Formats: sequence, C-alpha cells, structure tokens
Amino acid sequence: MQRQIDLLGKSYTVTITGEHGAQQFQVDDDKPCPAVLIDKKDGHHRVHMGGKQKDIQMAVKGETAYIHAFGRTFTLDIVDPVEQASQKTGKGSNSAMAPMPGMVVDIHVTAGDKVVRGQDMITIESMKILTVITAPRDGKVATVNFEPGKTFDKNDVLVTLIEKEDA
Repeated sequence: MQRQIDLLGKSYTVTITGEHGAQQFQVDDDKPCPAVLIDKKDGHHRVHMGGKQKDIQMAVKGETAYIHAFGRTFTLDIVDPVEQASQKTGKGSNSAMAPMPGMVVDIHVTAGDKVVRGQDMITIESMKILTVITAPRDGKVATVNFEPGKTFDKNDVLVTLIEKEDA
C-alpha cells in the first residue's frame, strides 16, 4: 500500500509492504525497515520500527490521524491517491492523470466523445484494486493515451480533453 501523507507541512510518500506482523515501512526513498503497530486499546498503541519501540496515543477521524508521541501531538492527513491525482489535475484541467502505476482495464470513452465532469472515462487496476478515472471537467475527449492491457506510470496522462475554447 502506498499513500501520500502530509505531516508538519511536508508531504511524504509512505509505502507499507508485507503481511500483518511482518510489514516493511518505507518513507520516500529511505531504506525500508520492519514496522509493527500493536493496539493496546483505548487509543494507546505501541510502535515497533527499525529495532526501536515507543508507546503512542492515536485517534483517527476520517482521513486524519491525531498522534501523541515524543511529547508532541501530530496531525497526520492521509491522502487517497485517486483524490490526490484529481486535486493535482484540477477541476479545469485538460487531462486525467494516473494516481499510481498500473494497467488499463477498460476504456469508457473515445476521441470526440463529449463528457461531463465526473463521468467515467477509464478503469485502471493498481495493486489489485480497480479504480475508475473520471472527467475533470465538461468537455470533449481529444485523446485516450492507453489501450486495455497497457501499463502506465504514476502521473502519466491517461485521457486528454480538447482545450476549452475548442470544445
């Protein structure tokens, strides 16, 4: 699982791999290290990471975690990768970008089709999860840049819309 996490005004890419109890935790391009979170009930947890351990308190509300550790309270916002790509693309954008690497499963539009904001344009598979990428605005499809079965990288432009003045 990979997520973008905003902490203390800085954004980090956090990757967690492995099964529960034998997970690896990696921040940005740092070396992965073993990590275990043990729930001690009532918001109290013990974190084991990289050979060290620390008791923390944590409460989660929606996509925000409040963590008290090391004598400080941190607010941690967990950003969904699809929502992040949508925010990065912007509501008035001419392109729908890939939120993460993956493969195209299905295409719902073709060049020349009129679309409305939020309309399904392409279905992708990333980390065994199907995600539908929608139109960032009303407009007309200029190009669909990938075919079903083709792989793509994070931030690749999957579908491009015609410039607003030409639509």
